[in-house]
Amino acid sequence: MIPVIVATLISVWTCPSCGVGVDAAFCGRCMIPEPPSGMAFIPACTVNYEGVDYELPAFYIDSSAVSYFDILPWLNGAFSDGPGLARLVTGHYDEHFQFLRYTPFTGDEAGAGLTVPGPCSGLPACSITWSGASEYLASIGKRLPSAVELAAAAEAGLLTDIDVYNVMNTYADMMESSMGAMLGRLSIQAMFAGYSTASERVIWEWTGSAPGEPASSSTETLSPCTVIYRNGGPGVADNSSGYFNVAFRGVVSLPLAALK
Repeated sequence: MIPVIVATLISVWTCPSCGVGVDAAFCGRCMIPEPPSGMAFIPACTVNYEGVDYELPAFYIDSSAVSYFDILPWLNGAFSDGPGLARLVTGHYDEHFQFLRYTPFTGDEAGAGLTVPGPCSGLPACSITWSGASEYLASIGKRLPSAVELAAAAEAGLLTDIDVYNVMNTYADMMESSMGAMLGRLSIQAMFAGYSTASERVIWEWTGSAPGEPASSSTETLSPCTVIYRNGGPGVADNSSGYFNVAFRGVVSLPLAALK
């Protein structure tokens, strides 16, 4: 019998730090692991944040914000009742599910939980609480970026200015069908009454930094009252409209060996 030789295909990737082709789990020169799918490499750098210089080690960060398509399967498996859902989406619970009012979420026709209209699935997932964002990222081995890490990502050109008004209009038809044409449109107009220019309507992103704490810190135990960030600088989260304009992305820290 002629022996059968099975060839094993080894995936080769390029180290984002030194540019060398690698056929192992780690770059032998930099000790950097292969970039997770959809993540960008931010090299060690100095970031000036609110007038203070911060030295950041290298890290991986999602190239774009988490989408509704990404989070829906996890969201539908992470809650079992109304209060549990409210902890993850917008943070306000009432028995009529009014906390979902300014979100694209609606009940799945098959009774399998929440869904969003098809055109919304690829959009940045807004209306997710700080707790919901943190828990989702932890479930896939990531964490929220610190405010300084997100500032570094902005300097690298990874933060895209998305006008949340256009995002909301994508699911305006759904709001009209559930609330009636008049109420649906009036609700959208009321939501944007305080946003006079497009620059004020740019989507923010959650960070793991708390107001008043070092901006370089990122923890999983902060209060949901936390710093949000977008191109142009930081702000503080406000749940008056259900975080309809706050999205998020994840970070993966590099092994200590890669930072020496």
